Amino acid sequence: MTRSLLLSIIAFVVVGCNSFSSPARQPQDEALANTLPAINRNISDEPVTLEVWLDLDFTRDNSLYEELADEFESAYPQVEVEIYSFVRESIPERVELEVLSDVPPDVVQGHVLAMAARGLAEPLDQQWSDWERENARASAQFLPTALDEVTWQGARYGVPLDVYTIVLIYNREHFDQANLPYPEGDYDLFYLQEAAQALTDPEKERHGLGLTTDPWYIAAWINGAGGTLLSETPEGGYTLDFGSSINIETLTFLKNIVDAGYAPRPSSRPRDYEDARRQFLEGKISMYFGEAQDIHLIQSSNPDFPLGVSQLPLTPARERAVSVLGSSGLFIPRGSRHKEIAFEFIKWMTSDKYVLPMARRQGRFPAKVWLQTTPEFTKNLSLLPFFDQLDAARPYRLDVFPFAEQTFSDAVKQVFYDLATPTEALENAQLRSQDTVVKPAP
Repeated sequence: MTRSLLLSIIAFVVVGCNSFSSPARQPQDEALANTLPAINRNISDEPVTLEVWLDLDFTRDNSLYEELADEFESAYPQVEVEIYSFVRESIPERVELEVLSDVPPDVVQGHVLAMAARGLAEPLDQQWSDWERENARASAQFLPTALDEVTWQGARYGVPLDVYTIVLIYNREHFDQANLPYPEGDYDLFYLQEAAQALTDPEKERHGLGLTTDPWYIAAWINGAGGTLLSETPEGGYTLDFGSSINIETLTFLKNIVDAGYAPRPSSRPRDYEDARRQFLEGKISMYFGEAQDIHLIQSSNPDFPLGVSQLPLTPARERAVSVLGSSGLFIPRGSRHKEIAFEFIKWMTSDKYVLPMARRQGRFPAKVWLQTTPEFTKNLSLLPFFDQLDAARPYRLDVFPFAEQTFSDAVKQVFYDLATPTEALENAQLRSQDTVVKPAP
């Protein structure tokens, strides 16, 4: 079987691992591990090559999806699966180019709602209906928030794969050395700033906090302060909120942290959120906003690391204070010629048999209702803040409008590099982008 694992990869340095030691598996876990969809006997016997595009972060140094492809081909011998891996941020534009060229791939991983809103995904309501006739709990197995992220204007365009959000990750040993209480319970932004100051040690070349210019991570700070980047109107359209006072105050807070020397100035390179993780592992920063996969990576690569995890700090926004919610799913690009067998592959890839090892081996947690109750994961105390934060997270939707997202990202970089004040940068980004944010076509 021919495989092209890496068609186009932008080289980024990340720390990776293949597996990790998990707690003793429970009978419940084993039942999940053997769950696969029934073989669809109505699929044509005609030979077909299924082109699957996945996020490189999921396939790098991991054979899980090759194992899936092999098993799927055994069940459907007329199918040859070819898996291609791309840097996540490059996938939407690649899909758009292939759709416009009338040579789309068959299955793609990404933020399904955004791809549907941009007219790049096939509606799958009929496939979902057939699935629910076969399995009455097809929809019920997924977290409702994740189902929302594959749904556009009342129609489903994909199937959820994983779900993630932002939490505070910190070095307990650094807090102990500074005689600081851990940032748990009712800690707030003022304490976070004080801790960043106390943990900063120029002699050790250590900063208290690590930051990034990535808009998804900046959205977590803004959401936590009670702000928004994008609001939906009653008519189904959107309005930008870049220049709101809360957003300006939030970006000012972050810039002040950098200007005071409590955080290194973000590099602003693509995926500079990886810098914060690397510096944290090297002991050069004491805290950063990270994801559940970071928890997995640290625990699997360095089990003795003094890892601490907390929900985001309290802010005056109270109940409006949330984190940012992300979810990737699998969709079929518009114009795909193998829609039926592609949906069968999607069902397999999102089945418990494969998403359970996805969580075990990669720290990518499935968008399944059992996630927050499965003993294997709930016994890992470092994951509990992540599970709790999932219940207080707002979906990120700015990627529905790529120009607005890029303009916001540029504004953040201008602020960190003293090219504009937060007010100037955000208000200018608002003016440049507001005419591009219109109600997308159905």
